[in-house]
Amino acid sequence: MKQNSLLLTLALFTGVLLIGCSSAKKKDMTVVPKEAAPAPEEKPKQVANDHYTVVKHDTLWDIAGKSSIYGDAFQWPMIFKTNRDKIQDPDLIYPKQELEIKKAATADEIEKAKKAASETPKYKPHSKPATKLSVDYF
Repeated sequence: MKQNSLLLTLALFTGVLLIGCSSAKKKDMTVVPKEAAPAPEEKPKQVANDHYTVVKHDTLWDIAGKSSIYGDAFQWPMIFKTNRDKIQDPDLIYPKQELEIKKAATADEIEKAKKAASETPKYKPHSKPATKLSVDYF
C-alpha cells in the first residue's frame, strides 16, 4: 500500500511538472541575422541662429557670458562678427537692438574670438563709433 501511494504521489508530481513545463511560454531563441542597413549619409547639421534683444546697460561681454548664449564672456567677438551689419563699434550697442547669436561655431572660431577679446584694450567711454578698430576681429 505504501508502495502504491508512493508511486501515485510520484506519478502526480511528475505529471504536474510535465504540465507546468509544457504550459510555460517558451522564448524563441532562433537567431535571425539582420541585413546590414546602409549607413545614413551624414549631412551637416543646420543650426538656426538664436536672437537676442539688447536691454539697457547690456554689453557684448555680458551677453556672451550668459549661460543661454555662450556662457563665456570672452566669446563676445563672435556676436560682433555675426552682427557686423548692425554694429559699427563693439562698445556701442543699444536697447531694443536685435542681435543674431551664432550657435554653431568651430573650435577655431571660438579660439580666435577669445584671442581677440583678450587683446582688446580697456574700455574708454565714447558716444561715437570708432573710425578704426584696435583689434582685427575678422
